[in-house]
Order: sequence, then structure tokens, then C-alpha cells
Amino acid sequence: MAARARKREPTPTEELGSLERDLAGGLLPAYVLRGEERYFRERAARAIEAAAATRSIEVVRHDVKDPEFDLSRLLDDLAGGALFSSARCVVVHHADSLIKKGAKRYTPALASAINSRLATKDGGVVVLAAETLRADHALVKALVAAGGRVVGCRKLWDTPPPWNPDPRQAELCLWLVARARELAVRLSNDEAAYVVAATGNDLYALEGQLARLGDRGSSSLAELVGWNSGGTPWELAETLVDGDLRRSVAGLEALFAAGFHARDGTRTVDRGGLVAMLVSALAARLREAASGAAALAAGEGMPAAMAAAGVSGPPRAKAAFEARVQRQSASEWRRRLEEACALESRSRSGARVDANDFAALALAWYRRAPRAKMRS
Repeated sequence: MAARARKREPTPTEELGSLERDLAGGLLPAYVLRGEERYFRERAARAIEAAAATRSIEVVRHDVKDPEFDLSRLLDDLAGGALFSSARCVVVHHADSLIKKGAKRYTPALASAINSRLATKDGGVVVLAAETLRADHALVKALVAAGGRVVGCRKLWDTPPPWNPDPRQAELCLWLVARARELAVRLSNDEAAYVVAATGNDLYALEGQLARLGDRGSSSLAELVGWNSGGTPWELAETLVDGDLRRSVAGLEALFAAGFHARDGTRTVDRGGLVAMLVSALAARLREAASGAAALAAGEGMPAAMAAAGVSGPPRAKAAFEARVQRQSASEWRRRLEEACALESRSRSGARVDANDFAALALAWYRRAPRAKMRS
């Protein structure tokens, strides 16, 4: 017998839409909002809270990551009845650190209090929002057995599926177009792809871009949506070496604020790793330029300069090297390489190196560049 086809997992937007429709018919005793995407967890929690409020159910909120979070107060809210309503809706954000064994704040008392609350069947609601809680966790299964529901809140894919590599078909782009439609904002698929590329995968930031586009008038998309995406250390190194001061500073700010996409497709904000990768990529490009410029200064010609620098690849890469290596003197390229290597040594010695250090290099190089060839 052929194996049964695996059921397709609903997307987070489908999960949220299903939840909002079901809430119109009534509230369940428990909800688990699990997944890495804070935007969906918080929207789902707000939808449940609104449904509770329309039914005169008291809503109390707790956030484990809040500095003022008080476990005893949470346990009291679960154990006690509502003061001015017939029932109470208790919402706990970042609940995984209290529920998962081995976590620093793990407490079995929470599971006991939740189970006791559900056993009263007083019409109250328990909402657990958690980033890393597994669906097969004992408490999650107990909540489902008591009539509760799990809502998946994973991150949206920011790359298109392999069978349809059009970037406009990535979940992130499709979500942005749909969200724009909900907010009555005019946005085409092509424009959505640009906004996503410029902004990154922060859904709150993308909603902020939609707010800017709500009444754009005669302004162009590029005028209203700045390029804030972090990009990669290798792309930024190219910009720094080419002397584009404006793009270099903007790229540094975005990269250090939002992180970058590594070669394996994952996104990271590891500052130490970022500095190491950026300074390494920068030094590699400067070594190429210094070697090529030295060969040209010795009268060996461009082919010899490329060979000395180890430059190979498509004509576009060779043309970029040719334009770059002639932009500065051999001595200036050596000086820049020494400055980059000094920054690399500082970073390896344990000294703090951040975006400001790279920006200072970019500014110094801009000021020393030949006036006729500087780029702003």
C-alpha cells in the first residue's frame, strides 16, 4: 500500500486567520502560541484578549522577560478568581523558560497551577506564548487534551521554494502583499520584493514600511523605503574598498544592527563573528588591490597585475578589479591594507571593535582619495 501523503503544515498566516475566525464562535480553555516569530505570537495573543474582553472576561498579562515579572503574582492569578468578572484570561509571554526542564527559571509549580485552573472549568482561559516550546511537551499535550489549541507561529520563509524560485513567491513577500491589502495600502508583488530586500525579515519593520506607503502620493517607492537590510560582510567589504562612503556607513549601521545572512542561509547577529568576517574579507580585497597596483607600478601591465593579485573569474570580476586597482596608488593600497590588518590584530587581541571603527576607516580613506576620483 502506498504511504499516505504527509499533510501540509499550515502557514503562520493561515494559522492566525483560522484562530481569528474561530474566536468569533467562542473561546477555548487554553491556547499555546508556539514558534520563533514574535509578531504572530503577539497578534494571536491580542486576538484572544480582544475576544475575552468582548465576553467580559478579565484579562491579566505576564511577561517572563519583563524585569518586574513576579512568579508568585502569576501563580496567584492562576489560582484565584476574577475580581470584577465571571472568569479570567491569563496570558503568559515567554512561558517556555518557566516550563522547560533545565531552563534557568523552570518551575513545576506553573504546570500544577495551570492544570488546577483548567480543572475548575470556570470559563477562564490560559494562554501560553513561547518561542521554543515543543508540541509534544507534557503540559502542551495536557492543554490540548483539556480542549485547548496549539497555534504555530514559525518565521516566514524569506526565500522562494525551489520549485518556484521567483523571489516574489517567498512567503515573506506574499505575506507583505496580503498585509498591505488588509491595510488598504497599494503594493504590487514587484514592490513587495523590493521592500523585503530593503528592510529584511522583521515583520514589525515591514508593517512600518507599509505605514509609510499608505499615502505615498507622488513619491517613489525608493524615496519612501530606505535600504536597511544588513546584507553580507563580503558585500560590505567590496563597498568599503571601492570608497563609497555613503553606502559604506549605511551598510555598517544596518549590518551591525540587523545581523547578516551567512553563506549557509542562516541569519546571525554575533558581533564577534561579524567583525572577524568583515575584517578578513576587507583585508583579502585590499591585498588583491595592493598586489595588483604594485605590479602596475613596476610596468608589468594589467594581465600581470591580475595574476599577481590572484584575480580570476568572469569578465565582470576582472573589470571590477581593473577599475579598482587604478583608483589609488600602490603606496595608498599598502597603507590601507596595513590599517585593516591593524584593526584585525586589535579584534583578535580581545579589544572591542565595532561599526565605528570601520566607519572611521571608511572616512579616512575617503579623505585621502584623489579628489577627482572620490565617490560620495
